[in-house]
Amino acid sequence: MVDSPFRCDDRAVRRVFHASVVSGLLLGLSVLPGVPAQAAAPCSRGRAEGVQTVAALPWAQKWLNLEEAWPLAAEGAGVRVAVLDTGVDRRHPQLAAALLPGRDFVDGGDGRVDCTGHGTGVAGLIAARRDAAVGFAGVAPQAQILPVRVMERIEDDVNPSTVGAGVDWAVANGARVVVMAFTLAFDSPALRAAVARAIARDVVVVAAAGEGDDGTFPAAYEGVIGVNAIDATGVTGTQARSGALVDLAAPGEKMTTTTPARGHTVYTGGSDLAAAVVAGAAVLVRAQRPDLSGAQAAARLAATADPAMGRGSAYGEGIVNPVRALSEPLVEAAPVPRDRMPSPQPKPRPEVGVGPVVAAACAIGTVLVIIVVALRRLRRRMATAWGERRPV
Repeated sequence: MVDSPFRCDDRAVRRVFHASVVSGLLLGLSVLPGVPAQAAAPCSRGRAEGVQTVAALPWAQKWLNLEEAWPLAAEGAGVRVAVLDTGVDRRHPQLAAALLPGRDFVDGGDGRVDCTGHGTGVAGLIAARRDAAVGFAGVAPQAQILPVRVMERIEDDVNPSTVGAGVDWAVANGARVVVMAFTLAFDSPALRAAVARAIARDVVVVAAAGEGDDGTFPAAYEGVIGVNAIDATGVTGTQARSGALVDLAAPGEKMTTTTPARGHTVYTGGSDLAAAVVAGAAVLVRAQRPDLSGAQAAARLAATADPAMGRGSAYGEGIVNPVRALSEPLVEAAPVPRDRMPSPQPKPRPEVGVGPVVAAACAIGTVLVIIVVALRRLRRRMATAWGERRPV
């Protein structure tokens, strides 16, 4: 045997062998049918993070008079709202306590990652906690956010079936309000069915109405609250949608809200952020009136909306008013189906009593008798007078 200049340790050989076997097994499992490969790391196209804090009180909070609304509904405490969007960043100090573990349908995980900030902004408008150092807070600052990540970027070509699966998952995990602050161009039977199931299970579903050439779904689905945006003057934008898919309007232009990691920004906004505001108002109603059904809660928001100052159908029933929705007495009763409504009956003619008729007849008879008697007396007097005047 020739001595080798390299010495080999048996334990090192075994370790290398074991590592090779394990690596081979993992590689084989990754390509087996039915075994999913490990999800890719999220935010592969970059990750946005906020920096600055906006200390001023936003115009939308003044418009909505949230300081008066919050005490009426315990700030939305106990109500779970699902945000189907780009995820929600768990690191933001005003959202950390609001976030529950959700579901990521894009990369796997619990939905508390947001690469671009849209979902974080939507969630902030709904449930950002109050902070004495900043003016901004959510419409329902004690609500619970269930993040459901169905896209990485709002501009992505979103799969409606994925959104439908997200709706089903949110409802199964206790969401009482679901908001989809985006639009899809085409009707999807899978999404339409998921939305119908959510509404049938007493969930309030809110969606953006869209602008310009945007799609109309899911706002166009039956039972969904479609929302348009107004600016600080109370007017909708020039490209705002109108028609049956618009149910309410709400602040949505130039909106201050949360950004990933920290800080705030002022988004140009649109109906997407207005939908978040209406979702927050729905949370307040559900917190104050847990006895109301989802349809009744939506009807209360519509019935108490402020009259719009601009083009009628672009505002739906009007501009959402959380204080009125929480304070005005309304009759919450299910409408009576038309087939059960009583048929209109003709009004009966008023009956004339017998007594007045008899009295009238007696009076007329008495007058006639008096006239006849008077005429006879007059006739006799005239005859007597005539006889005295005749010559003998």
